[in-house]
Amino acid sequence: MGLRNLHTFDAEYASAYGMLKALYAFAKRKQKVAKSDPTFNYVAQFACREGAWLAAAKDLGSTNIIGIDTRDAFETPLCIDPSEFKDMDLAKVKVNLPRKSDLLICVEYVHELNPSRGEDLVKDMCSSANNVLFSSGVPYQGNHPEFNFQWQSHWAALFYNEGFVPNFRFKEHYWSDKTIDPAYRQNCVFYSRTEKLPKKAPDFRKLDVIHPAIFEAVQVKQQALAMQLTNVTIRKLLKKKEE
Repeated sequence: MGLRNLHTFDAEYASAYGMLKALYAFAKRKQKVAKSDPTFNYVAQFACREGAWLAAAKDLGSTNIIGIDTRDAFETPLCIDPSEFKDMDLAKVKVNLPRKSDLLICVEYVHELNPSRGEDLVKDMCSSANNVLFSSGVPYQGNHPEFNFQWQSHWAALFYNEGFVPNFRFKEHYWSDKTIDPAYRQNCVFYSRTEKLPKKAPDFRKLDVIHPAIFEAVQVKQQALAMQLTNVTIRKLLKKKEE
């Protein structure tokens, strides 16, 4: 695993490399691409931040990358070449790549947008690529009531309206990979354009899952909070008894 222009090795790069490695291998088998050829030559990312996912894509053989984000979205240096970065505020500006990418990545970002812009950005993705790796925060994922947290079935329906279908089998190829952040393992969905949509839409609710690692983390926090509250209550009762 080679690092490309990374200022530090971090969990984001590890997650990106693990997820994309699984995706590249999965797509190669599906598309029957020769082993010597990269699965996705041209990779774009909306809301790329420092570019860790694009750096991982290059390390996996992609030859052309472009990342789009506002420079104010991050403080640390880019880990991709500045020429591979385009400064653009996705919350305000419609995006349409001049040339469709082989793969477009947009992870853990759309929930930060208002509902209308979030839906429009899905359309921007679909007009910019035939394959999309997408993830967005699910309800109760974070303490941000202003965010547009939605189940994956919500986004799947929007992609479906644009002629894209999710691959339900891809998740099993990375679900147990501990090098990938559980939030990505839970939320990432791989969409591909199809020439003909099925007569009946798939049951997108199958995508609405919670990863065991996240469920366990929530339970630990709740138990710790309950124990803390119990201890506080006991101390108050003892103090009152002494008085």
